[in-house]
Amino acid sequence: MKFHSFLVYLRLFLLVLFFSNAIGQTVIIKGIAKEAGGKTITIKSYADNLTFTEQLLAKTVIDSAGNFELTCKIPSTTLAIIHIEYYTGELYIEPNQNLFIEIKNLIFNQKIDRINYNLNPLTCYIKVLTADKNDLNKLIQRLNINYNRFVKDNIFWMKTQRILYKLDTFLLAMKDTFALANNDFFNAYLKYRLASLKLLTNYNDNRKLLIDYIYQKPILYDNVEYMTFLSNLFDNYFEDLTLQVNLSDLMVPVNTNRSCAEALDVLGKDTLLKNEKLREIVFLKTLDVLFASSNFNKKAILEVLKQLSNTSKFDTHKLIARNMIWQYTHFDKGFAAPDFALSNTNDSLVKLSSYKGKIVYLNFYASWCVDCNDEMELIKKLYEKYHDDVEFISISVDRENINMAYLARDRKYKWTFLHFNNDYDLLEKFGVYSYPSFVLIGADGKYIQCPAVLPSGNIEAVLDEILHPGENKKEKK
Repeated sequence: MKFHSFLVYLRLFLLVLFFSNAIGQTVIIKGIAKEAGGKTITIKSYADNLTFTEQLLAKTVIDSAGNFELTCKIPSTTLAIIHIEYYTGELYIEPNQNLFIEIKNLIFNQKIDRINYNLNPLTCYIKVLTADKNDLNKLIQRLNINYNRFVKDNIFWMKTQRILYKLDTFLLAMKDTFALANNDFFNAYLKYRLASLKLLTNYNDNRKLLIDYIYQKPILYDNVEYMTFLSNLFDNYFEDLTLQVNLSDLMVPVNTNRSCAEALDVLGKDTLLKNEKLREIVFLKTLDVLFASSNFNKKAILEVLKQLSNTSKFDTHKLIARNMIWQYTHFDKGFAAPDFALSNTNDSLVKLSSYKGKIVYLNFYASWCVDCNDEMELIKKLYEKYHDDVEFISISVDRENINMAYLARDRKYKWTFLHFNNDYDLLEKFGVYSYPSFVLIGADGKYIQCPAVLPSGNIEAVLDEILHPGENKKEKK
């Protein structure tokens, strides 16, 4: 009986251990960002290191003194991305770890907004406050500084024979520098960071690099440098006409037959891709390359990806396939537009979903943007013509929402004005990468166009066709 009870407790312990690892282990990040008091800070990770689809780990508001605390769960060592408005920085976090960080180089004002009108991510400096020289972030930072210095100093020789001796010297120096690093994640990061340098300099041909670093070795899905090396290696791999397989061999399986199984069989003719798991991850990367090619049908690629997302034996590959499909299609016609609740000029909350049943022409603007103001005058004419059938909504991205109220009042604009509440995730959700940006949403709450035609680009023709289908064609006849 005692032995039976022991087995029961052992099974329970193993179940708890399994589920705690599956869910993730806690990480606490405390820090200070003096210039960002009152702003929202988010920490995200990549759902996979091939598509770099971001997923939220934690989110909080920085207090007035610049202090914050973030708590999240991760299953393994993870590259985390810190976001404060359009500033981003990278931080490696390890399970059951407490970190204290300082975030610098943050400037928030309208002048920076004007300079960064296309919403490029600006880099903030993240410093891990620890005396441990073997801290993972410090190790990676030291490696990257050396790596970037080598590339900068030898930029003109990267594709020449002269670089080979220099590279050999650098590789030996890096191995000596980090010989005592006792961190499995970092050691793999170091190995594939240096492999990427070999790829960049043509130190070895692609096939040799595949044999040395990928073939018959574990696939390190969670190590961003491994996945970056693999991705870069197969960017142009199948363009080599001397190989057993090249891109033209995939035309019939993908374009014509739209068969995931056939395409994988073709890749299997490469003797280095006999392993099913390796072949599938290479195939996923290859499909990403093909999607950008004019020689391959995008709908066919999506169909093949859907097959792989349903039939793969490997959960990570299913996830990557789903993320690829989402990245390719989430702004397409028929995809549901995300809801929001934003304040209007009366400080009342307005939800996008409350306009279901009516077409919505949405635009994001800044009061200091000349093009935005020009388009706004054209919206005024559109409103007069279509306001019975179309809801016009302008969302201000000004730092102060009072500018929104003044602009609508002074120019006597009659449509709905909202403020984005400094929510930069909202801009990302609607694919806003510059101002002005327009989105057309159907009565069913799904995209018609994202991005949409501007007023100056003759959005009238689009609206007329939706509201009165076929009438324009009849008039032309």
